[in-house]
Amino acid sequence: MATSQPLSEDAVLAVVERDRPVNRTVDLGLFQVAVKHGDVAGWGDVQVGETLGRLFKAAGQEPGLASGVTDRQLRLWLVYATNMLVGARELVPGFDVKKALTWLVANVGGVRPVLPSAVGREFELTVLGRTGWLRAALRGRMQQKRLTEAEVKRVAGFYGPPAAGGAGGQGVPLKGEVLRGELLPKLYRHLTDHIAQWYRPSGVEARFQGLGDFRVIAEFAQAAAWSMLQPYVAANENSPFFTGFTYFENVFDKTAVMPTDEDIVKHLMNRAHVVGEDTTGGQSIFAVAGYDSTRREDRQFLWDLLSEWSKEDKARRAAVYFCRHVGSNSHGEPGGGIGLVTEFKTDRPFSQHRWEIVEVIVHEMVHTLMHPDVKAKASKITRPLVVLEGFVEVVTREVFNWMIDHGDDETTKRLMIGVPGPLVAPARKTTLGYGAAGGYADDVLGAVGRERFLIGFMTGDTELLGLPA
Repeated sequence: MATSQPLSEDAVLAVVERDRPVNRTVDLGLFQVAVKHGDVAGWGDVQVGETLGRLFKAAGQEPGLASGVTDRQLRLWLVYATNMLVGARELVPGFDVKKALTWLVANVGGVRPVLPSAVGREFELTVLGRTGWLRAALRGRMQQKRLTEAEVKRVAGFYGPPAAGGAGGQGVPLKGEVLRGELLPKLYRHLTDHIAQWYRPSGVEARFQGLGDFRVIAEFAQAAAWSMLQPYVAANENSPFFTGFTYFENVFDKTAVMPTDEDIVKHLMNRAHVVGEDTTGGQSIFAVAGYDSTRREDRQFLWDLLSEWSKEDKARRAAVYFCRHVGSNSHGEPGGGIGLVTEFKTDRPFSQHRWEIVEVIVHEMVHTLMHPDVKAKASKITRPLVVLEGFVEVVTREVFNWMIDHGDDETTKRLMIGVPGPLVAPARKTTLGYGAAGGYADDVLGAVGRERFLIGFMTGDTELLGLPA
């Protein structure tokens, strides 16, 4: 129950001294938000209780239920949040402040009540992000920046030719013999080229990196992404950063795990698209074969073909080794997580491989930041890897290069923890992986611009990415 006595002087001073909430303007990247936290800092329990009662009433609840919130820091957090939302509502025309306040009341038991401070912005990002204010603000900002019809047509070309069953599609039947005769040999070379990086002459023992060291890097990468991808990453109310995702707790040693048959075929499907869509030698194998990833029967044929092929002795050995030596992200799936390769490559300095691992760690983390609505669109285009991997590579480059550009000797020491031998200077990421898919994703970025791209990627506004409706 709320008491009728004000907070003691010591309690008020403890809050003010610790958090120093003040009236100031908070820089959220694209937005400057004026906040008046200082107006709340010295309130007593009576004023806090009355404000909470009004909050519950505005959210359609009985005001008396507010007395059930007994934790002092959580009570203050709710008051700060309410005060800020009411003050910021006019910055976004049409923002449903009642809906936002309703969210605060409904989720009060699941929030981590970090109070505002004089220099940080975690409180503001959390409240404005989780209640939908940031998403509404970004979408409002984009109202006059939607893609033109000509831009949509141009971007559509990067996602591949029209689907066979869609408007303008050719409906070319699949030539399975082409996939069997041309794709499988090229896929095998792709796998062996990858695993050759770990070749060891007979009698030479493998060297391994510590999984605990990877977890240190993963924690650092998550903090870097949260810092430099604002306000976009906080504009997704259900961002993994808000829902308890802790990257370093989800990492496991891929090298130590024997893949299942299903794991193997999933990895092969991914790489079959890299190989099948490659146009460096002219027309792609997929184009020659008439393969259309939007057709269920084509996807099933390829899955069955790879499943059968992966049981052949030579292909099996290569596929198993490949699966144990490539990063993966199955977070969100039953028993899933982020698999990383602990075995050092043998064809380059240990520290050079570690920098590559840092990039892989960032890449696998970025997978968790892609909005589900964007991921769902991959099944609607004939080059799904442009979205599933190319888009991830675009954001990976942003985060990885930021880590390098803003790093110092202490940062390098942290990222190189446990690495033997001399240190190799890091190289900024300039090209995107996944072959043609990475190139087309870069083309999409160039066509729509960074702001549209990151808003679309993080918030699920797929029109900004030129993806099909």
